[in-house]
Amino acid sequence: MTSYLISKNTEKCYGCRACEQICPRQAIVIHENDEGFLYPTLLEDKCVKCGLCTQVCPYDSPSSVNIPKRAVAAQYKDSTALLSSSSGGLFSALADYVLSRSGYVAGCVYDESFRAVHVLTNQKEMVEKMRGSKYVQSDLCNTYTRIQDLLKEGLLVLFTGTPCQVDGLHLFLGKKYDNLLTVDLICHGVPSPKLFELYLKSESEKKGKISDIKFRDKQRNGWCSQGSITYLNKTKTISPYNNSYYNFYYLQNNISRMSCYSCKYSSKERVGDLTVGDYWNITEDFPKLDISAGFSAVLINTDKGERMFAEISSQLHIYGTELDAVVRGNGNLYTPSLMPENRKNIYSRIFNEGYDSVAKKYCEYQYIRPFIRKYMPKGLKKILKKVLR
Repeated sequence: MTSYLISKNTEKCYGCRACEQICPRQAIVIHENDEGFLYPTLLEDKCVKCGLCTQVCPYDSPSSVNIPKRAVAAQYKDSTALLSSSSGGLFSALADYVLSRSGYVAGCVYDESFRAVHVLTNQKEMVEKMRGSKYVQSDLCNTYTRIQDLLKEGLLVLFTGTPCQVDGLHLFLGKKYDNLLTVDLICHGVPSPKLFELYLKSESEKKGKISDIKFRDKQRNGWCSQGSITYLNKTKTISPYNNSYYNFYYLQNNISRMSCYSCKYSSKERVGDLTVGDYWNITEDFPKLDISAGFSAVLINTDKGERMFAEISSQLHIYGTELDAVVRGNGNLYTPSLMPENRKNIYSRIFNEGYDSVAKKYCEYQYIRPFIRKYMPKGLKKILKKVLR
């Protein structure tokens, strides 16, 4: 049995649902904890102690990792796909290739209630909904089981997700498939779906029902950290991350899953065939490059990843770079996000005191923190911290 199932230590579960999907007795069920994250529960009366849940647990089991063979900056030449992508459109380039080969793509979309879920599809319209960053943990549901069925039929499958989700898939399958391509994302951490729901509720109460949300929107200023919310009344708000309490919480590491703060995947060693993320510091390496539409940092980790990247290379603008250059702009390639002191009680405070009340108090303090550090007397700082604690 997995460490979490024994200890109930929330730091020891990534929430991938591999244990639930592998269990032959349906002895593991998934529940939502007080913070809104998914965790497994063992039904003792059904368990036959076969040990399969331990074997597929990313936290308990050793991972098969690779040091990247090379790193590149890349941008998809399809301008439509590029505009609706968070960075350089690499996912869309890979997905388009797989679909053209009668394959299937697994990735995260919002359902009709804006719940982030992984789906497996061969429909281009659904794949397009997978584009763009989603700053919330996705529910994998039965994705691993469905992927296994397609792989056994010999169909090509592309799976994209956080490194723990990719590793969970590999461990669940228990063997390598030549017709499976995995892409792990450079991950900052994942907030809870319950908190995301509260955020959307707060926003809809202010301006109306939401029809679309993008954590990264290039429409106004190109590739940057601006997000947008579109409402059914056709109005749209575009704002930088620090104008949104939720985004601010997320990028300050205040609302991630507990396992994210000790994530073993925050390393140069990667579990996917390819690793994709933003090439944030690209101007340091390519100062004359037009980056307004966005560029992806791509780590090519396996021979299979190299072959797949070669297949789509004619559809990309590609610039060779060094692994360390990518690491400089992506701290989660060498260390997990640090857990702030505020994380210990942020969820309980929000659920007990109300999202807007806590968010406004904490985030507005963060906005003026530089001013406080520079100008406010030390004694007054202590008083303010005590009041806001």
